Amino acid sequence: MEFIRELNDSSRDGAVVLVEGKRDAAALVELGYGGEIVTSSAMRTGSSMARRAKRIIILTDLDTEGRRLAARYIRLFSRMGVPTSLATRRQLSRASRGKFLHIENLIRFAPLPLEVDSIGVEGVHD
Repeated sequence: MEFIRELNDSSRDGAVVLVEGKRDAAALVELGYGGEIVTSSAMRTGSSMARRAKRIIILTDLDTEGRRLAARYIRLFSRMGVPTSLATRRQLSRASRGKFLHIENLIRFAPLPLEVDSIGVEGVHD
């Protein structure tokens, strides 16, 4: 997916992705994201990570609680002088058209990897 490619590019430029929980982080990794991910729970002790990040991409869930968390983190990082971005979250919101609200469910909408797809097709013809 294009947005994973963009996240990886941002990561190479020093960005860190902030998600709500471990399942969100696992979904991004499963989709091919290879950069640094921090969860909300880790942020309680991760202020040093925030200070060394060139930018934090806030990718909280697209529900009401996710919006509240995003606003809270924008304020926190602003006070710390750390640049943040909601662009990926907004892009995901527009692309999903309300079909999913939770980052952990993003994996359900991703195309199957080529190897898995090929195996499945071969199995049907055997």
